[in-house]
Amino acid sequence: MQAQQFTDKDIAGDVLTGVKHMAQGYMTAVMESQDQNLRQTFKDFHDQCMNDQYQIFQLMSKNGWYKVPKILDEAQTQPQAQY
Repeated sequence: MQAQQFTDKDIAGDVLTGVKHMAQGYMTAVMESQDQNLRQTFKDFHDQCMNDQYQIFQLMSKNGWYKVPKILDEAQTQPQAQY
């Protein structure tokens, strides 16, 4: 049996997905925390996840592994009148 080989793209994608889920969990914890010290701790963890997510996204984007659709200028999306 041959072991499956994961690419850097596969690994980065899995890490990005995990970090997104952790950020969601920490945000829920922030919103559900009554104790201000605990709330701040969860907020700090959430903010670190957001920073990590951005760094992973930048790496993936730079390598062409994560493409975000571009928003067109409104002038480009309006049909041109034919005279």
